[in-house]
Amino acid sequence: MLRLKCLDVIFWLLFYYHFQTQYSKEYLKCKDPRLCDEALAYAQFITENFPAPKNLTLEVMRQRSENVHAKINEKLIGTFKGTEEERKIKVDADTEIPITIYTPADVKKDKMVLYFHGGGWTQCSRKTHQTIVNMLADATKTIWISVEYRLSPEYKFPIWLDDACEVTRQILANKKDYGADETTKIGVAGDSAGGLIAASVCHTVKGLDFQILVYGAFDFAGNTESYKEFTRPEHILTPQVISWFQTNALRDDNDTKNPRASVLLYESFEGLPPCLFIVAELDPLRDDSYEYQKKLEQAGVKTKLVLVNNIIHSFFSLPGIYEKACGQAVEAVTEFMNSL
Repeated sequence: MLRLKCLDVIFWLLFYYHFQTQYSKEYLKCKDPRLCDEALAYAQFITENFPAPKNLTLEVMRQRSENVHAKINEKLIGTFKGTEEERKIKVDADTEIPITIYTPADVKKDKMVLYFHGGGWTQCSRKTHQTIVNMLADATKTIWISVEYRLSPEYKFPIWLDDACEVTRQILANKKDYGADETTKIGVAGDSAGGLIAASVCHTVKGLDFQILVYGAFDFAGNTESYKEFTRPEHILTPQVISWFQTNALRDDNDTKNPRASVLLYESFEGLPPCLFIVAELDPLRDDSYEYQKKLEQAGVKTKLVLVNNIIHSFFSLPGIYEKACGQAVEAVTEFMNSL
């Protein structure tokens, strides 16, 4: 069984204890009045249903993430109006990456989206993000392919990114094998860690037609104002938590300076596909999206940014609680794809 290092265990025990004892509805109202009712409902749900785990391992954390998503999204599971197909794509001599192809019942074949889930490069999966991907497929009437790239710390950068790039290359080269036509426009999308993956894939793989980046992490330096502002437990994703994810995702500090990991460090942004940014207002990663949008627009890339107000990081994969916030995001994705 893969266990966290001693210091990591202490950090996560303290974090979950702090979360369990102080992250209550009353506490949140006291600490950040900007939080909306959906964020407060999420806090109450976690406090009441998912107290701090006693046996703290990566396996437990990953299973807990799946359980949280399954419980919150319970009423939406099974409502997808289409078909699911499990496939595997071979990325090297020894590795096959699982994918799920979601084809809505009234599918159009003008576009297709490859989706990379969030989770700090260490947790979450196609399963945790299935509900939101299903909603997006139904809303846009297009095929969405969810990709199960390998996770850290077992597989550190650049492995998880190389997995995504190779899967994207193979689907681009064989569109018809995955339900598309030769003229189908292919885009990438992702949230958080998956947002970085989607953005980085666009720099490496040529021929993509659009990108959808949901509160992505675009620079590991962490020097933005939002990074300094959202540091309290009620914001969930804090700089301390980001640091833990970064330690597990990257091999060393040199990787933080690699443009493939910190895409804001690229020298050129010309020729990238049109981009939709979906941003959470109360998120330390918020300003990453603002800065990346500036870089793209300066290079002549068409962009649109939608700010979801009074919301914290990680809402996107939890439409069972974040009904309004996810509804706004799904509407934005639908309008963006229709405009292409």
